[in-house]
Amino acid sequence: MQNLAYPLLCLLLAVCQTQPDKASNLPREYILDELDLVPEGIAYSQQTDAFYLTSVSKSKIVKVDRVSGQQEDFIGEHGSGYMPGVGIYVEEEKNLLHAIGGYYLTDDSLTSVFTYDLNTRKLVRRLDVTDSGKHFLNDMIMDRVGNMYFTDSKDSSVYIARSGKNRLEKFFKSPEIVFPNGIAISDDNSMLYVASMPKGVRILDIKTKTILNEADTLEQSQGIDGLEFHKGHLYGIQNGIMANSFNFRKLILNEAKDAIVDIEIIDSHNPELDVPLTFCLVNEQAVVIGNSNLQHLDQVTFEFNSNGQAAKTKLLVYELN
Repeated sequence: MQNLAYPLLCLLLAVCQTQPDKASNLPREYILDELDLVPEGIAYSQQTDAFYLTSVSKSKIVKVDRVSGQQEDFIGEHGSGYMPGVGIYVEEEKNLLHAIGGYYLTDDSLTSVFTYDLNTRKLVRRLDVTDSGKHFLNDMIMDRVGNMYFTDSKDSSVYIARSGKNRLEKFFKSPEIVFPNGIAISDDNSMLYVASMPKGVRILDIKTKTILNEADTLEQSQGIDGLEFHKGHLYGIQNGIMANSFNFRKLILNEAKDAIVDIEIIDSHNPELDVPLTFCLVNEQAVVIGNSNLQHLDQVTFEFNSNGQAAKTKLLVYELN
């Protein structure tokens, strides 16, 4: 989630407007019906062939059909106690949807992980951070055995929900990952990639809990929000370095996957990338929340006021190489 306070930053069933791809007959973009939805997290389910979006402004989760673009509430506003939504993840093998909710600008707020049955939409489990201090779970990733890792943006830490355990534990804490946001995992499950807002993407050896790379001083991986590992490299939304413009980029890793050696800009200086936040992967495509409208939301009162400047949020589809 973008922190707008940080320097240089942070439904009723309806038919979505789409522009079809003539080759695949799938939309090349999806236009969300609710101007004030303010989606932050996005995940995809192969089983339902749909995207799931968390809403910051409405504390709900919206389902978007990938083929037709039809939209409906997966859970309604504050359903099952859900809070303003951020990171979301589909655990396909178990038909589960995990979604983080919490109030970023409230010091004493709960920050929680809500787990829903993908088919019945019923709440299966809720895990709260109960440690003292200020906390805000932001994003998550799962390894191949079912352990889930969560960034805690306020605590400069990573939490873990171990497979089969109904509790959150602090896994790693360090000023080297101050304001962690997006998180990804290597294909061999040996390394976590943690997007520290000011220090760039830090590569954490899971077994030894040591950081393997140096802090970024070149603004290549600073200010990254959404982060994904795909075919040996990282992809990220950079929304925290305004000199670089809002952009979608590829972070090229070395052979050992323990250092970023180059970057490739996929899209930048595009008016449709207006406070972009996160994205999900579908086969060889990335589906990006292009204009979140987060800048029009008061995150204390949750009043949405665009003064006529906001446009409906678009999910933009990019081919990956």
